[in-house]
Amino acid sequence: MLRTLGGAVMALILLSAAAAPVRADDAAVVWQPWERALVSGRPYDSPCTDVQVRVRFDGPGGAARTGMAFWDGGTRYVIRCCFPAPGEWRWRTTCTDSANRGLHAQAGVVRVGRAAGGANPLTRHGYPRVSDDRRTLAYADGTPLLWIGDTCWAAPVHATDSDWGSYLANRARKGYTVLQISIAPDWALAEARRPVAPFLSTLPDITRPNPAYFQRLDRMIGAANGCGLVVMMVGLIETPYRYPPPAQVATFSRYVAARYAAHAVIFSPSFDSGIREAETPASAEAVREAAPSSLVTMHMGTGVGPRFHSADWLSFDMVQSGHNGGDARRQSARAVGMPAEVLALPGRKPVINGEAIYEGDLGGAYDVRRTAWLSVLSGAVGYTAGINQLYRWDDDAPAMMDVPSSDEVALLGRVLRATPWWTLEPTPGRILNQPEDRARLMALAVTSDRSLALGYLPGNATIELDLSGLPTTCRALWVSPSTGRRRPGVSITPSAKVSLTPPDGRDWLLLLAPSGSPVVARLTKALDAAAYRAVGPKASITFSAGAPPNGLVRKEPRDGEFVRASAGGVACIVNENPKRNGYLYLDIDDRIVFRGGARSMAVEVRLQSNDGFDGIALEYDATGAGGDAYRSVLPASQKQAGGWTTLAFQADAPYLGNRQNSGADLRIHLNGHRCRVASVEVRLEGLTR
Repeated sequence: MLRTLGGAVMALILLSAAAAPVRADDAAVVWQPWERALVSGRPYDSPCTDVQVRVRFDGPGGAARTGMAFWDGGTRYVIRCCFPAPGEWRWRTTCTDSANRGLHAQAGVVRVGRAAGGANPLTRHGYPRVSDDRRTLAYADGTPLLWIGDTCWAAPVHATDSDWGSYLANRARKGYTVLQISIAPDWALAEARRPVAPFLSTLPDITRPNPAYFQRLDRMIGAANGCGLVVMMVGLIETPYRYPPPAQVATFSRYVAARYAAHAVIFSPSFDSGIREAETPASAEAVREAAPSSLVTMHMGTGVGPRFHSADWLSFDMVQSGHNGGDARRQSARAVGMPAEVLALPGRKPVINGEAIYEGDLGGAYDVRRTAWLSVLSGAVGYTAGINQLYRWDDDAPAMMDVPSSDEVALLGRVLRATPWWTLEPTPGRILNQPEDRARLMALAVTSDRSLALGYLPGNATIELDLSGLPTTCRALWVSPSTGRRRPGVSITPSAKVSLTPPDGRDWLLLLAPSGSPVVARLTKALDAAAYRAVGPKASITFSAGAPPNGLVRKEPRDGEFVRASAGGVACIVNENPKRNGYLYLDIDDRIVFRGGARSMAVEVRLQSNDGFDGIALEYDATGAGGDAYRSVLPASQKQAGGWTTLAFQADAPYLGNRQNSGADLRIHLNGHRCRVASVEVRLEGLTR
């Protein structure tokens, strides 16, 4: 329900509606957007500020919904609604320009039928809301909604229809439930690949949105909802720049909310902003006016704290454990500490980690899955992942949607869905040997009935737990969070101190459940159905546009930036500034090898250089090497073919533990040479799992 508009305005709505002519019957289906176009009796110089049109829907059993119309170009205005129940719904409008008979005192009847069923959770269960106990998010019928999110911030200004469709199908197939977009960030607009501008007004004025831009966005949001994906739209107070005047923010926020209130959309005034005392409430209150049934949160910058937790308009909390300059200690500490900070506040609301370390410039897949598991076992009821090329929606975004972290976050969702995850409560006090090194922080959560415990160890030799109060007999099950492979553990008699040892030095999930627990059976079935296991001892990458990585992912720290090129018809990348960009960084998929598990490694690099190859070396994360040092080897051989040289390296005792440089396992030191690189191949020898 929309907040009370004031007695006089509401009376005007009802009085106007009573005498309004009723349109012919219209048809709709529950939990699917319905719309009706209205034709204004006159044009307005500023359609979003000169006039406002409110609408009220009255349904069966006294149900009611309210909202607003939005301008859609020329004299066209549109009202939309998503009906939560079948039956007859009557709608009536009131316009601030009561003389405009095309907008004022319009009315109609919508006969709403039941959905036909199907797999889409948004049509089966309804749109998202806060659960009755205010601990989690849920669908309208109370079914728990597990937030498995992905960031595609710049897709509205870059994505083609084809690429967007492929992306939606991919994320839906993997079990993602939420996508996070920015309507039109300035950093993307500067080189937008879509020719339609988001505003007709001249910036800095944002009071006249461009209907053509938003009509396409309508289709993108509709397609996402059609795949069962909720969309969070961020940055209403900073689109397309920071920060428009509060009055303009309110106008734009009202427009966006009116336009998307009938979709499964969550609104966030902020996009990484700090505290904005004027702009934020201006946006939030405008959203509440135009989309009173929609959820509102705040995607704020790291470190700003839960400033708006107690605000009436805030549906749930969102923290950002963040990238932290690639510092694993800070990443882990924030992933654990920020949900705990919010949960300690009075007036419980669900909390989501809406942005952590991305797989890209500053981190690898291990960093993503580590912060994901630490977050959800520390009280966050959802986690949003990210990939650098996808959030920017680069030209090769479609090729990067299957990098390892995308599957590992999907695996997190698969594991949690096999459990009563919505009853998990963080129990950090049960961990008796939490390490001082914050990069190795562990997490544990226990279900409210104490029948199940789930823990995460990022690479600890043991975990000591206080298991008092759990069932008399438990069985440990170890699950790899990167591959889904599982190892049975020991039987346990719960006590005040139990010590458990993981299978090896990799990161592991620990599941404690009674013998014969149906959760274990469901989890086993879910993991057996997952296709996450990389096969074979080889990994490779080529640098043609659109080529997906095949077990190797390129990293781009500041001294490893390359641009795409072509030489002799062969696609490649080149370090145009070799003094600054002296390294080619690569990460091997952890599902192939991680923290040992191979006797040796052969690496072949196909490249060209006009000034020779003197001093070019392979540097790799090796067993026995310090966490901040690579082991270096020179080429064992080189051969030439077709104008290209292949340098072959042999590396002994690879550790490959994502310990530095954005999680890179190896790098090619180009020694100041300007090089064109066409491909890299890695062959692992003596591979064990």
